[in-house]
Amino acid sequence: MLSSRLAVALCLVSVITTSACSSSSSTPPKITADGQAGWAQVWMANFAGPANTGVDTSQWEYQTGQGVFGGTEIETMTSSTQNVHLDGHGDLDITAVRDGSSWTSGRLSTKNTGFAAPAGGEMMVTASILQPGPPNAPNALGYWPAFWMLGPGSWPEHGEIDILEDANGMSDHSGTFSCGPSEQGPCEQPSGLGTGLVPCPGCQDTYNVYSVVIDRRHPSNEQIRWYLNNHEFFSVSERKIGASVWTEAVDHGFVIILDLAMGGQYPEDKCDCTAPNDQTTSGGTMSVRDLAVYQR
Repeated sequence: MLSSRLAVALCLVSVITTSACSSSSSTPPKITADGQAGWAQVWMANFAGPANTGVDTSQWEYQTGQGVFGGTEIETMTSSTQNVHLDGHGDLDITAVRDGSSWTSGRLSTKNTGFAAPAGGEMMVTASILQPGPPNAPNALGYWPAFWMLGPGSWPEHGEIDILEDANGMSDHSGTFSCGPSEQGPCEQPSGLGTGLVPCPGCQDTYNVYSVVIDRRHPSNEQIRWYLNNHEFFSVSERKIGASVWTEAVDHGFVIILDLAMGGQYPEDKCDCTAPNDQTTSGGTMSVRDLAVYQR
């Protein structure tokens, strides 16, 4: 990685670990970007509350149902605390549960639809996440955790920014950007422009910080950059995409979504198998804390 990019990455988020594998799951890294190098916190998720209670519905909307989210996933998303609950220590837990031959899980979307980078400035969306997998899901085949942002209106023209996706408990992560048109085009839809799954050692064992920055400081060359624990690992530029497509996909507000899907095209493509199967562990959990939005 170029040293200049590393310097930018290091000023964005300060993490109290030196390695993705070095801290225990009980001591997730802290996000301390607020006030550093001009960043100002503009929003923070509130996951405080008694254990096994629901989320703050002034901030979050439960997105429920089955077969309505695309991706051919098989779970039914619910608002049950069996699937979505606070842990009593400042974390949000989203848990996939087997119910006979079926699965239930959870999906949340912010009620705020206006998370946007200001013209001439930047926005960072960041969270500490413990992915599902060993030890809470020894066999995580079919698990599909995601932390992402979705633009208003039609997909993919109005943009999707996947900050974190993994599949099948593979201890990987990925970043992806989707834009119009729906077939081919500059974002190579329907797959989008992304890293594909890349190694993320320890991401099922400890919390790691996943971040994205939308940078609008340079009107003719805006950028989106992805970071894992301070380190930039992917970027997409307006120059690559084209001004008109970029503006439609990026220069507006987004919602933030957290979900734990089960099965569907993404996990099955990665394993070339049917996922989940009879051996997939029930009760795997994606845990989230320190979710915040910053601008400068």
